[in-house]
Amino acid sequence: MNKWIFRGILFAALLIGGIYLTPKIVYTFSHESVDNAYVTGTIVPISAEIRGRIVHVHVKDNQFVAAGTPLLEIYPDDYTAIVEARKEAVTRLGAEEREMLAAIVEREKSLVQARANLLAAASEENLAAKEVERYKNLFSEELISQSQFDRSESVHKVAHARKESSAAALAGAETAIETLRARIATQKIRIREAQISSEMAKLDLQRTIVKAPISGRVAQKNVDAGKYVQTGQTLLAIVKDETWIVANFKETQIKKMAVGQSVEIKVDAYPGVTFKGHIDSLQAGTGSVFSLLPPENATGNFVKVVQRLPVKIIVDSPFDPDHPLLPGLSVTPYVDVRKKTGPKLVSK
Repeated sequence: MNKWIFRGILFAALLIGGIYLTPKIVYTFSHESVDNAYVTGTIVPISAEIRGRIVHVHVKDNQFVAAGTPLLEIYPDDYTAIVEARKEAVTRLGAEEREMLAAIVEREKSLVQARANLLAAASEENLAAKEVERYKNLFSEELISQSQFDRSESVHKVAHARKESSAAALAGAETAIETLRARIATQKIRIREAQISSEMAKLDLQRTIVKAPISGRVAQKNVDAGKYVQTGQTLLAIVKDETWIVANFKETQIKKMAVGQSVEIKVDAYPGVTFKGHIDSLQAGTGSVFSLLPPENATGNFVKVVQRLPVKIIVDSPFDPDHPLLPGLSVTPYVDVRKKTGPKLVSK
C-alpha cells in the first residue's frame, strides 16, 4: 500500500511539474533572450557657445523643459559693448566710402576741365605751328627780322609745352579717379567684413541666453550662478523622453530573428512589470569592431570568442509615469522568433 501511495505521489508530482514546466520549455525554445541589454535614448549635452560668468540659472535638476526654454544666462554687458563697437565700425567705414564717392565726383569735374584745357592747348599749339611756318617763309624772303622769327618759334614751343602739361594733368586726373575707384572696391570689402563681424557679435550676444534645443528632462546639471564658463564647456544635459532598447545578442542567437518580431521586455528596476516592443534593426557590425581598440586576429595568439551584435528594440507600450524607462536601466528582452514578420536580420 505504501508503495502505491508513493508511486501515486510521484506521478502527481511529475504531472504537476510537467504542466508547470512544459509552457516554460516551449517558451524557451520559441524565444531568444539576453541579459546584456539596457535602455538608451537621446541625450543632448548643452555646452556654452561663448565664455563668461553665469548670472542666472532658470532650471533645476531633473526638471522637464520644452524646446526653446531659456536654461541659463551669461553676463551680456561685454558682448553688448562689442556689438556697439562693431556697429560704429560699420558706420565709420560707410562714411569713408561716401567721402570717396564725393571725391570721385570732384575728380570727374576736374577731369572734364583737364580735357578742355588739353583741347585749348592743342589748338594754341596748332595755331603757333602755322605761325612758325608763315614766319619761316617770310624770313626766307627777308620780309621779317630774325627776332620776329625767333619770337614765333618761342610762342610755338610755349604752346607745345602747355599742351604736354595739359595732357599730363589729364592723365593724372584719370589715374586719380581709377585709384579712388580701387579704394572704394577695397572699402566695400572692408564694410562687408565689418558687417559680418557685427552680425557675429549679435549672435554672441544672443548666445548669452542658452536655450533648450529639444524637449526633455534636465540631467547632469553642473552649473550655478557666479561660475565662469569657457566656450565648449558642458553645463548640463537634456534627456529626451523617447527611449529604446539595445540588446547585445550572441551571434548564435540572431539566425531566426527578423524585423518586426514582437519582444517582451522585463526591467530589473520594476519586478513583475512587462513592456511590449518589436525589433527595429540590427547594427551593421559587432560591438568589438567599433571599440577603441578593435581586435587584430591576424597577428597571432587567436582565441575564438562569441561575438555580440547590438539589436535595436522599439518599445510599443505607452509611457508609464510610474515605471519610466530611463536611459541606462538594465533589461532582459525576450524575442518571439516564431513569426517571420519582416526581413531577417541575417540573410541566408
